[in-house]
Amino acid sequence: MVVAGGLVLLSLAFFPWHKLSELAFLGGDPTLTGLQPPNQLQGTLAFLVTVAMVAQVVLTRYSNQRVNPALVKLQAPAGMAVFALLAWKLASETAFLSVGAYLGLVFAAALAYGGFVLSREPQSFR
Repeated sequence: MVVAGGLVLLSLAFFPWHKLSELAFLGGDPTLTGLQPPNQLQGTLAFLVTVAMVAQVVLTRYSNQRVNPALVKLQAPAGMAVFALLAWKLASETAFLSVGAYLGLVFAAALAYGGFVLSREPQSFR
């Protein structure tokens, strides 16, 4: 799940999601990441939820704190929320999609699956 979360974060922050050739002609940036317009709210919310999911797993794994069962049970809904936010982002603006949009959705599906598996066995990442 940490790997899938990291890939979602990379996809949102660095991969191009929308290519706008008009901006390239005017001297602007020809690519837009998932955290930039259009629909930057959904991308930003998905980014923040993913950071929280990954941080919870990493902190539980590498600190001497016990696993909080309530937080572990929230991993599955959080993963589905990330997937839903990115699907909403893509459905709202389908013009000029680039590779980051498709990879981000695949990585979000892997994150949702990882959250589901993790919520079923809370002792798996102690």
